[in-house]
Amino acid sequence: MNDNEGFSLISVPNEHVGAVYRLLADLFEREDLAERGSLVPNEAQANAPLWPLEKLIQFASDRSKTASIIGEILDVLVDRPERRLSIDELAKETERPRSQVKMAWTHLGRTIRARYDTKAWPLTAKWAANMDPRPEGPNVVYYWLTDEQAELWKQARDASRDS
Repeated sequence: MNDNEGFSLISVPNEHVGAVYRLLADLFEREDLAERGSLVPNEAQANAPLWPLEKLIQFASDRSKTASIIGEILDVLVDRPERRLSIDELAKETERPRSQVKMAWTHLGRTIRARYDTKAWPLTAKWAANMDPRPEGPNVVYYWLTDEQAELWKQARDASRDS
């Protein structure tokens, strides 16, 4: 078996070696985060059925820090379904530090598996490179609600406020 299987050897000008290392580290970090479900759900989670209204009501009433932050984000996204926002844009819209918004995504997968018996996220999230059409700019994750998700979230928020 060849020790270099799965690898390609390329020559890089010395002045660009550091940049290539940074690019590789960034790519490995993104793959690792995606595998752990931190910033974006995997394909199976993203294509899962919509959350039932009862689960969304429970989530809207959840007072944990993760559910509260994600709830605020859903409240921002619900006003304009299909509008795709990055972590930086969500931080600005929610008036929360970027680090808090990023951390909420890191904890979301664990929270919904433990409390809601699902791996599916209650919203849509994709890397820019996987979107069609692809947004201009860097390959970051974008988050949004579809029209159906937005309608269900509105109903869940209203029901949780009434109880």
